[in-house]
Amino acid sequence: MKRVTSTLAAAGLLAALSWAATTPTAGADEEAEGEVPRALCSPDSYPETGLQGQVSREDRDSGRSQEGYSCNLSLVGQYQGDGATWTQPSYEHCSYLGTFAPGPLLQEQRGVHVLDVSDETNPTFSTSLDSTAALMGTWESLKVDPVHGRLAMTGASVPPGVGVLAFDLYDIADDCTQPELLNGLAGSLTIPMPVFGHEGAWSPDGQTYWAMAAGAGGVQAIDVSDPANPRLIYTGTVGLTNHGVSFSPDGRTMYGVTMVPAGVQILDVSDIQDREPLPQIRQIGSTSWTDGLLSQHTLNFTSDGHPYLFAVDEAGGGGVRLVDVADPGAPEVVRQYRLEINRPENAAQASADTGGNGIFGYDAHYCSLDRQVDPTMLACGYFQSGLRLFDITDPLNPRELAYYQPPAQVGREAGTADALVNSAHAWAVYAPNALDPQYLGMHTVTGSLNPSMTTDWCTSQPEFRPDDTIWMTCQDNGFMVLAYEPYRLDVPEEPIEQPDRSAEPVDLGAGGGEVAAGDTLPDTGARRWAAVLAVVGAALLGAGVLSARSRWT
Repeated sequence: MKRVTSTLAAAGLLAALSWAATTPTAGADEEAEGEVPRALCSPDSYPETGLQGQVSREDRDSGRSQEGYSCNLSLVGQYQGDGATWTQPSYEHCSYLGTFAPGPLLQEQRGVHVLDVSDETNPTFSTSLDSTAALMGTWESLKVDPVHGRLAMTGASVPPGVGVLAFDLYDIADDCTQPELLNGLAGSLTIPMPVFGHEGAWSPDGQTYWAMAAGAGGVQAIDVSDPANPRLIYTGTVGLTNHGVSFSPDGRTMYGVTMVPAGVQILDVSDIQDREPLPQIRQIGSTSWTDGLLSQHTLNFTSDGHPYLFAVDEAGGGGVRLVDVADPGAPEVVRQYRLEINRPENAAQASADTGGNGIFGYDAHYCSLDRQVDPTMLACGYFQSGLRLFDITDPLNPRELAYYQPPAQVGREAGTADALVNSAHAWAVYAPNALDPQYLGMHTVTGSLNPSMTTDWCTSQPEFRPDDTIWMTCQDNGFMVLAYEPYRLDVPEEPIEQPDRSAEPVDLGAGGGEVAAGDTLPDTGARRWAAVLAVVGAALLGAGVLSARSRWT
């Protein structure tokens, strides 16, 4: 009976996904709630030419997007390598780059890449980690425990990022440039089914690693108090879906998200934190919304003593939401942060711009705060809008401070001579793009089904560093150190006149594709999402069957 119930739950989720993919976003009467004033750029910036967050079709076709865009942020140092993928955690002067399977299997430097960033102007490759989970592709599970200096990951090789059985734990405290595998010579902890790798998080005390399936609500807790012998202490299903999470300082409250419908769920995980023999997870409160899709993660913080969350949607134009959690039983969205290109009246333009460049559009993925108590800045990585920096001194009245959109890497998709094989973007990870006529039309010259790569995907969680720099990765441009100058972030009394930096059209060559500037392309966003969500639903259907075998210990 349990198996039947789980299968039906997955089937119901598939139906919900299909509905969400074709449901209109919020109407124009709600648009003002998400408005965030544009950044005022210094004279040596290289600003966007269209709407806030937009890389126009004209810029993509002319080659302008291959020069990048900047406003009050500058590139200090970079390690591109063969690209990177979803996450980039760091510890001390080291950064760890997830790579996308099968890319790691095709090269000598396989698995997770370790960078030495002791010189921010010249990040260098140190070594690569080739344990089982690292080779499978870590997706969003690659996370650092700053308390004990440990790096954890689960294998997540199967699109859309649901892997099984592998969990690896490394010591990075002694020498962060040379991580040491802790959990056995075999290289991986084999966890009884079902364990699904996709997302991951550490408890604040560094004693529990949480693995999130992102599909069918799967949640696993792994006790790492004995690093050589990690133990699975909880596996179960929480809500329809589960993705990135944050925790209260005592580790007893989990601030999670739901993907469909998009939303937030606040959970009591004190049984796991207290190591109760038969632990349960209990929901405290939740809220959801329809003008966004696939909530990615939360950030919990306090401002003037008041508790809030930021919740980020990675699809559907939902942007970033400020959630009041003073009453955890009744969380309430009190502010929405939307770039101009994400506002409902610009949905058709956004779809026309981003068609052919992968399933994700102008949506955010991961955000971070400069501090958890009374934060002043929020940094967010967007799929096709680059890194955005916001002033949140008053979180109810944000303003944009700066942005950086790295140069598009046109012609370096998988299958080319100079392919960025570690980038999920370059591999056209979401195959349903092949069903998009607009996608196919942009590649008639090469016959390629890979993305046009007219912008990068900036998907890692940015990290504020103590020297006024930000570390982050974009999938095609790899690891980057960006500098902001605090005096430039003050709002001048009068807007600064921008120099004319319009670029002449650039010959893109055979790999660039040809679409006439100004052509109107069909709005295929809903079609693309319906296709990819069908694939997700198929994966979740299998996950639902497997979840019937959940082991509660």
